[in-house]
Amino acid sequence: MKKYLATVLVAALVLSNLGVVLAAEELPREETLYTANSSPPTNANPLQGSNIIPIAGLVFEPLFMLNFMKTELIPWLADYGKWVNNNVFEVKLREGTKWQDGKSLTANDVKFSFEYYEKVGLKDWSRYGLTEIKVVDDRTVQFVFSGTPNVWAWRNELYSVLILPEHIFKDLDPQQVTQMTFLGAEQKYLVGSGAYKLYKVVEQQKAIFVRNDDWWGAKYFGLPSPKYIVQLYVGSNDQAANMFLKGDLDVGTYYVDIVELKKQNPYIVSWLDRPPYFPPVVPVIMYFNVKHKPLDNLLVRKAIAEAICPSQIVKQGPISDLPDQTPLGNVMKPWKEKIGVSQLIEKYGWKYCNPSEAAELLDQAGIKDIDGDGIREYNGQDLVLTFAACGVCSDWMQAVEIVVNQLKAVGIKVDVKKYDWGTMVSKQQAGEFDLTMHWAGTFKPDPYSVYYDLLYYKSDQEKGGANFGNYYNSKANELLDELAKTPDEAKQVQLLAELTKIWLQDIPAVPLYMGTLFYEANTQYWANWPNEDNPYGVPIFWPGFGTWGTALAFLGVRPAKAVSPTTSTVIQEKTETVTQEKTKTVVQTVTVTQTPTETATSPTETEGICGPAILVGLAVVPLLLRRRRR
Repeated sequence: MKKYLATVLVAALVLSNLGVVLAAEELPREETLYTANSSPPTNANPLQGSNIIPIAGLVFEPLFMLNFMKTELIPWLADYGKWVNNNVFEVKLREGTKWQDGKSLTANDVKFSFEYYEKVGLKDWSRYGLTEIKVVDDRTVQFVFSGTPNVWAWRNELYSVLILPEHIFKDLDPQQVTQMTFLGAEQKYLVGSGAYKLYKVVEQQKAIFVRNDDWWGAKYFGLPSPKYIVQLYVGSNDQAANMFLKGDLDVGTYYVDIVELKKQNPYIVSWLDRPPYFPPVVPVIMYFNVKHKPLDNLLVRKAIAEAICPSQIVKQGPISDLPDQTPLGNVMKPWKEKIGVSQLIEKYGWKYCNPSEAAELLDQAGIKDIDGDGIREYNGQDLVLTFAACGVCSDWMQAVEIVVNQLKAVGIKVDVKKYDWGTMVSKQQAGEFDLTMHWAGTFKPDPYSVYYDLLYYKSDQEKGGANFGNYYNSKANELLDELAKTPDEAKQVQLLAELTKIWLQDIPAVPLYMGTLFYEANTQYWANWPNEDNPYGVPIFWPGFGTWGTALAFLGVRPAKAVSPTTSTVIQEKTETVTQEKTKTVVQTVTVTQTPTETATSPTETEGICGPAILVGLAVVPLLLRRRRR
């Protein structure tokens, strides 16, 4: 079958230091993994602005990788990280780490990288109280703080900082480096430590990567199976779907009708083997502006929560799944089990799909339909709540319309104000709404970050980034302040349970449905893609998320011909340890199983989708295929 997009090299070219010759022919399909982005590859800057997926994680590597789908850290360049006392965090590098030019990667490079990020203006280590980065020896570096820092926020830095080669970047002006693209003449500076090297970028078409067969990580993780990774420019959902159907695209994050796609191409898989197929990761929630009456009244908030019926939203609205009552998504499953979320919901939660109880609660609040027109009155006027919505987001508007009807059934009128994406976010940040919806605050790598973003409020200048409704609870603030500096997991679980109880009892927001990440993979040439049963990597195939687990997915696939239909390869966990527990390593070690070779931009004015995939840059375009209702 003729390739829809053939990767053709017009002359025989020798890749320096790779020992690989790309002849004037297509790359071998069985050795090439094709992914895609909705914008052309124009920037390979590892520090800021790259729109080329493999740069973070596969070319430049962090100390630790995050597996977002399991909210766990995996030692990568680091052999371990641990608190040696209350204010010193120590990292030990693995033996044999080296750069793609053959030079050793040492603790000096780690120190340089963290300091360089601050010089560039991307980090401010003073907010952690970081006073010194001390090189103990070639393999060991210590981060010294003035006191115990926010252990959760520091944990997130361990996978967000890419380690840079000092011998190259020391000559790059930190005030100018973010303006570089690292392409063309600047590509000579693109020397990482990872399993792949950027070979070339074909303008407006693709970026081609070649495996680094001298990768230091081969002895720990095995060489990845694909010899080449090609990122194609695929600007629309219909183009992506056609390429998946023809076998010209192996993996991507596009909004297609996955049910119809699977019918037409049996090689297509996603995270789940059942509807909604796409991975439901975090809840989309409806926020209350608690500074607006009568939403400051808990009885009213609870009434609205009980009037909401997520099962109807899931059945008739966006591709999604049922939420529970907390803002902790499916990626938090291990934490939710430790916290005992199910038991807390049963004891302290409300009842969804309960309009009769909702009506009674509104009566108790003194909000009744006096004139019999079907709308309840508050202070002598019809109760009308404004809903700030993204009018160009088709999936969200489906959910909003259902919510409007559910609230109308209990006598609450909702006036929907439709905005473009940017205006909606501005309205949310300014508190100019009664009700609104978003996934902000829920798409986080740990439960502390979720509750901080949604519950923390000390002033308009000191509050969680997603506390749009200006919810204030002094007890929640105290718990979050304590949790921030608590490295002991048992104590963390206790504090998180208290925060969950506050959420369930005080209802600052209501989960509506589980937002999904759009994820399609083709098993015709490559198999062992991450899924619900084998969540070794993350189904986010967009730039900037490589260290969140996308790189793990690329490294874990293997040739389809080596996979029997009944075989499932599971990633083996070698060492289980507690993330912030002092004097113990802070992460889990995971071996990526390999088999030898021979065996989603922000929304535009165009109607589109606004699920969590927006976080990974999914351009909004019209739906490709007929939506199938569940």
